[in-house]
Formats: sequence, structure tokens, C-alpha cells
Amino acid sequence: MCIVLTENRRFDGGVYLCRRTALATTLTRREGQVRIWEMFPDLFAAVHKSHEEVGLVGHHDWVHAARVGQIAYQIGLNETDKQTAELAGVAGLCHNADKVIQKKLGVGRREVPTDETSRLVKSWLMTETRPSAYGHVPEPVFGYYGPEVDAIVAAVLGHDGKNSSNDSPVLIALMDADRIVNLDGDLFARSGQHYADLPVVDYKHFLDDPEATYQAPRTVFRDIAYSLDWVDSESGVCIRTQLGKLLAAKRAAIFRLVTDGLRDQLEEEGIIPYPFGD
Repeated sequence: MCIVLTENRRFDGGVYLCRRTALATTLTRREGQVRIWEMFPDLFAAVHKSHEEVGLVGHHDWVHAARVGQIAYQIGLNETDKQTAELAGVAGLCHNADKVIQKKLGVGRREVPTDETSRLVKSWLMTETRPSAYGHVPEPVFGYYGPEVDAIVAAVLGHDGKNSSNDSPVLIALMDADRIVNLDGDLFARSGQHYADLPVVDYKHFLDDPEATYQAPRTVFRDIAYSLDWVDSESGVCIRTQLGKLLAAKRAAIFRLVTDGLRDQLEEEGIIPYPFGD
């Protein structure tokens, strides 16, 4: 359990009202944690089905969506309030929508139509039949085009962008959650799977290839190391919430242990500094 002093926001007619509060956040099942997919079972079933129908496995599967949704919900509880936390958690469950559309259409990541992604998210939201917690009649809880739907769709569409001072609490929770899950230990295998045609290690530059970029990392290990941008306050894509920073720090320590350990091993083996010329 961690206790963090946070800013608490309440979603009220499209406006977030703020106050300061200390919240205790619990992250283990033993302590009675509720799972976001148990709160919205019909929605989660629809999300699961869509992933299975297009064969979206590996890098962004339906379990990834559940993991991000749960962390987004926990961050929302810690940083804001229960309603905003639910919106963030639901956005997390839905955040692979663009990947589902990409797989279905067989197009590049940047070629996914925004309107198709928005339409898919809204179709998922329409499936949820849990009685509304927000004072509406007991219809599908997000089955109307109100501010809650807008907040969820906007978060899904914007979650892979750079940080902005205009980001909503729902979007911030989702962005942090996605970055945290992308610091999990399985990223090492996921990166190798995703970049199967790249060299694993750049023996000459190690992690300092001047031509490498986030979109074109040139080696598997450089792609992995780019995830440490999530904990770099100067990167423009760093994790911003208090709970998010705590969770990310634990994960980043493992990444650094592996990359620093490999560098030490290559030095012991005479490969660093690179001994073979150009």
C-alpha cells in the first residue's frame, strides 16, 4: 500500500473540480482490489471478441488492454475520484481500438482512420449494460453521447501522443498506465518479436547510435531502452502522476539492470570499446 498526497478532481458536466486529498491506493488482490474488467464485463467481452476476430495477438493483445485498463483505474483512484477512475479504466480497456482497426484493414499505424477508431470505441461502450453510476436511467452505462463518452474517445485517440498541459485527467491516467505496462518485463520479448528483422545489439554504438530514433531504433536493445523515456522528466513523454511514477520507477530499475549488465558483460568480453573498426 502506498499513501500519496494528490490532487483530486471531480467530473461535473464536462468540468473537473479540484481539491487536495490524501488517498491510500491498494494494488493487490489480497487487499480486496476490484478489477476493471469485472466492473464492466459486457464491455470487456466485446473488446476481447474484437481482438480475437482480427487475430490481434502478441504486442497489443486483449490482455494488454486489460492490464492498461487496471493500472489506469488505479491511477485514477489515487489521483482523482472514482468516476474519473472508471472513465480512465474503461479508456484503458478500449485503447487498442486503433490496433484492431489497423489489423483489420492491413494498413500502417499512421494510416488508421480516426473516425473508424472512434466508431469502434463507441460500439464497445454501447454494449455495457451495468446500471449507470452517474445519475442516468439504467440504460447502457456509456450508451449515449455525453461528456463521459467524449472523454473516453478523446483519451483513446490521444493516448500515444506527447504530454500536453491541456491533457484531461482521463487522458493522463491512460497515458501513464500504457507507459507503465510498456515498462513491464515482457517488453524484452515483445520488442524482439516486433523487431525480429533487426540486430539485437549495436556492438559499435551500444545505445548511442546517432541515427537511431524511437520510430526506427535500428536494434532491439535500443527499442527497449527508449522505454526509459517514460521516466525521463525532460523527454516530453514522461509519466506524470504520483502513483504512476512509483510504479514506473520499480520497472525502470529492472530495465537499467539489464542494459547496464549487458554493457558490463560486453566490456568483459572485449567488445566494448568496439575493436573491429568500421
